[in-house]
Amino acid sequence: MLRRMILAMVVFAGILSWPGTAPALSGPTGGTVIEVYPVPDALKKALASANSGDVLNIHAGVYPEHVTIGTSNLTLRAAGDGEVTVDGTCSTPITVDVRADGTTIRGLRVVGASENSPIEINFSHVATGRVVKSKVEDTCGNAEYGVNVSFSHTIQVVGNTATGFGDAGFYIGAITSTQRGPLVIQGNESYGNVRGIIVENSSGGRILVIGNDVHDNQRTGIWITNSDRVRLRSNLVQDNGYSGIELDSLSDRNRIRGNTASGHTYDLANDAGNTGNCWVANDYTTSLGNIDC
Repeated sequence: MLRRMILAMVVFAGILSWPGTAPALSGPTGGTVIEVYPVPDALKKALASANSGDVLNIHAGVYPEHVTIGTSNLTLRAAGDGEVTVDGTCSTPITVDVRADGTTIRGLRVVGASENSPIEINFSHVATGRVVKSKVEDTCGNAEYGVNVSFSHTIQVVGNTATGFGDAGFYIGAITSTQRGPLVIQGNESYGNVRGIIVENSSGGRILVIGNDVHDNQRTGIWITNSDRVRLRSNLVQDNGYSGIELDSLSDRNRIRGNTASGHTYDLANDAGNTGNCWVANDYTTSLGNIDC
């Protein structure tokens, strides 16, 4: 009890004496916990002071800024005292740009990307990272991607929500190696986009698309294009216009097992020209192409 009282006094004193961030306390993994509050440029200042392994504990409010994460093994997490919104204010192509290995984003709402193929959360050329229990939303009317993962390796995209995007809620592209374990897209909800989930131009790594709820997108629920050996399992795909799960003519040796698809022109679509795709134990009504194994 005494220790908790002392910690509370330290944080309270920091709020009064240091706008934007409170003094850093020890984190559970040996890094420090930096308390972040919604004042101008709070996130940029906290990131500039952070070292590898630190945690930015971000308190409720709107943070009208866009940031680049260039320090490895940082965690940006909601503090739990209300919604945390990072808003690019329609003045940046990327709201949160991850350029360092080991980044974790947890429990944030990220909006406000605009201009030049806009993206809310971007993982590019990184070996490891996670985005968990966060929400991405197009609030500017022209954002293309909610969460974009490109030229990266072992990224986990788990338990997030994406809505409103002109291309895809979740986009995975140019994945050719996953050296530290599979790239995982699991337990997410994607709706109100042109497509829910896209995997494109990817072969050589291990990509798992598992247990996602993909519904009410305009064109396709889950689209696999020019990609090989992707594993789709236990996804719920409903009312996405033309196709529920579609593999294009350049996608080979993928495995689609135990998914439920309904409410499309074609619930499952295996486009002519591909080879070796295996469709097993899926629940569907309408189909295009060879749906077997």
